[in-house]
Parts: sequence; C-alpha cells; structure tokens
Amino acid sequence: MSARLGLIAAGALGAVAMAALPTPARACFDVAEPVITLDHDSRYSDDSATRSDFDAASNAEVNKALKPVDQFIGELVKHANTALRNPQSATEHAACVADALAIWAEAGALGDLATPNAQMSAPSRIAGLAFAYASVRPWLTDNAQRDLIDQWLRDHADQIVAYWDRQSPPKASRNNLRAGAGVAVARIGLTLDADDLTHWAAYSTTRVACTATPDGSLPLEMARGPLALHYQLHALGPLVVSAALLEDEGFALFRACDDAIPRAVAFAVAALADPSLAAAHAGAAQSYATGDETLRSFEVAWAVAYLEHYDDQDLRDLVDGFERLSHSKLGGDQSLFWSPNG
Repeated sequence: MSARLGLIAAGALGAVAMAALPTPARACFDVAEPVITLDHDSRYSDDSATRSDFDAASNAEVNKALKPVDQFIGELVKHANTALRNPQSATEHAACVADALAIWAEAGALGDLATPNAQMSAPSRIAGLAFAYASVRPWLTDNAQRDLIDQWLRDHADQIVAYWDRQSPPKASRNNLRAGAGVAVARIGLTLDADDLTHWAAYSTTRVACTATPDGSLPLEMARGPLALHYQLHALGPLVVSAALLEDEGFALFRACDDAIPRAVAFAVAALADPSLAAAHAGAAQSYATGDETLRSFEVAWAVAYLEHYDDQDLRDLVDGFERLSHSKLGGDQSLFWSPNG
C-alpha cells in the first residue's frame, strides 16, 4: 500500500520568541509562536574543507534557531500519528493538527529565509509539516482552514523550487539537501494534486540519485570526511521516500540510472557492517566506526518504504533491532504509511 493510498484509506533562525499563543478550542498542545525568520549560518568551521568539522558556537546557534521548528513538527507528527492509529479519535487529533498549522500558516511562518543556510535547512522542515498535514487532511471539514494551509504549503513549495533552480550552490544542488527539497515538494505536490510539483520532485530525486557511482556510493556525501556514511544515510531518507511516494504517479525512480537508489541502499547497508568501505572513499575513519556516532532508528526509517518495493534481507536484518522506525520529517512512524513485503 502506497503512502498516498494509505492516507486516503485512513480518511474513509534568528532569535525566536517562545511564548505560547492562545490555544485554539480543539488544539491538544500549546502552539509556540510561529517562527517567521530563519537567518542562521553554517554549523561547520569556515576552514573545514569536508564540511565535517563543527564550529561549537555556530552549531549551537543553528540548533537554537531550528529547535522551536523541530519541536513544533514533533508535536504535529505525534498527534497526526495518533489520528492514523486510532480511528475513534482521528477527527479530534486531525483538528488539533490543523488548528496548530493554521496558526503558523496565517502568520506566514518560515516565510523569511534570510541566509543560504536557512534556505537549505528549511525544506526538510517543510517536509515534516507537509507530512503531518497530509496525514490528517482527509478528516478536515473546515474548507477555509484547509485552503489557508494548502496555500501556505504551496507557497513554500514554490519558494523551494525557485531557490534550488536558481540560487543553490552547485554541490548542494546535487546532494542530500536537494533530496530533502525533493521530498518536501513531492509530499506537497501529492497532497495538492499539483503535477508541476510532482514532476519537479521526480527530477530532483533523479538528479541526486544519478550521482551514485557503480558501487552505490554518493560522491558528494563521500566527500564529507568522517561523516560520509552519515550523510549517505541522510540522503537516502528523502531519496527512498520520494521514489516510493511517486511510484504510483508513474515515476520509476527506483530504476533510474541503472537502479541507482537500490545501489546506494546496498552500499550504505554494507558500509554500516564494514565502515572501511566508506572510509576508502572518504579518506577518513567513519563516525560509526570511531564511536563518535551510534546508528539511530530515524537514520534508517526509510527502510520501511524501501522494503515495500524490495525484499532486501540485509537491510531487514539491519533494522530488525529497532523497536520503531520513525522520522518526524518523513511523517513519523513509517509503519503507518508502508507495508514491507514478507
């Protein structure tokens, strides 16, 4: 069952003020003040050739700017997932999500992306908002509220397209960040039945996937030194989910460029078992091998969508140890959207 069909069936930054707005009648959490402006710079040291050396102060500023947005997405996704799990309370939780989104939409949240780094980090957040909304939209009965949120997301999709087509840096335009832009636009395009957006998302997904080398490594991610494998996984989330979302729309993205996405998945799974495979490309020991990083479930949450299309036992074995595969920026609990084979 595709994510889109599943949802239809279910329906049968700069300084940020943290004060809560008045809670709508049906809202089930305090809605933080909408974040209008993001103007953060890079997390990485200016002299980091591989963009893998964090500048402590800059990293803290980026986290501070994005934290209220990420927390808001987390709340939305929690209640959207509850709506999908519990038909008896679905209408209540759907209204809660929509009321909260309407506050941010009416305020024009995330409408001022004042730096290139803000432009590049925002799409994955827009994706999280869009997935939460798509989960509950079938239950909404307030047409004016639905139209408000629809238009807000459409405006964001147009902004994403304009930036990545005209202004994005050459490397970013073909790496995990472009993949993140693609999945945001794919989800919005499917929700709004906008063919121009789904076609752009398919193009963007292919643009990134087709950089894969014969062994499945993604060169622009492999250039990230000790974080190469980390960023390969970061790219696979939106690549796999976009391909799965768009499969029913006639886009054979998994098969593009001689099965580039399956090759990239196979490389990542093999490199998690033997990080030296990635180190050979990156020229540095990988964060998972040095103990600087432990694989977390959200980094492989895309496996649920992938296993709906491919019976990959190595990938299945990799993720079997995780109780739940969930990623807030891809809609939360992936088992609610995909039905892995086997």
